Amino acid sequence: MSSEMLYTFLKMIESEDGDTSAQLETGSGTDEGSMDLMNGQASNVNIVATVSEKSSSSESLSDKGSELKKSFDAVVFDVLKVTPEEYAGQITLMDVPVFKAIQPDELSSCGWNKKEKYSSAPNAVAFTRRFNHVSFWVVREILHAQTLKIRAEVLSHYIKTAKASMAWSLAHPKLYELNNLHALMAVVSGLQSAPIFRLTKTWALLSRKDKTTFEKLEYVMSKEDNYKRLRDYISSLKMTPCIPYLAELNCLTVKIKIID
Repeated sequence: MSSEMLYTFLKMIESEDGDTSAQLETGSGTDEGSMDLMNGQASNVNIVATVSEKSSSSESLSDKGSELKKSFDAVVFDVLKVTPEEYAGQITLMDVPVFKAIQPDELSSCGWNKKEKYSSAPNAVAFTRRFNHVSFWVVREILHAQTLKIRAEVLSHYIKTAKASMAWSLAHPKLYELNNLHALMAVVSGLQSAPIFRLTKTWALLSRKDKTTFEKLEYVMSKEDNYKRLRDYISSLKMTPCIPYLAELNCLTVKIKIID
């Protein structure tokens, strides 16, 4: 699959989600019987979308969009045929312009946490939606797998999307190589969400290497001590550019306000 086709597919996933600012309740993932993603909530982020084959096909898209959507039917589009590196690269290409649009006062005022967030911090809200889109996409693709074996392969694929080696003592993800920490947390949060976390039979099929990698990712991205491990990693980057995780910036902003 070409980069252009993958980019188009990911943009379609984004347009299908609609307004992802609403919060849903609890996931209903299971390893037995048919599975539809109803709701999902990770430990520190809301996965805010509802999907089923029926609802997906009933989206109000233009005629052109509908035809394009058909070309990416679940039977046709195989997530396993796209390399983890390509996924990470395309996600980052989509994240960069949204992140660059955020104005300093949107962060310093914590505008995205206010009732008037759409007017006081529109770009920060858009960036948060990007986070939800990626998390939702990860959950959806895993749950849409037709068999237990394929589901485990897709789960492994997303762990690999977040994996590569760097000069740290841990195995760092491709998204770390790109320093897209926002998307990295989105993928990890999707894998931590209730519908995926409950798939005990699927997790049991993962290799020890994949399980270890995921544990290391969880360790680095943990919100413990206000994301201390993540802040330590960012400090180690020195002047290397990165796309930061917005919630971690929020913690720093709150600290600054308290000091002031």
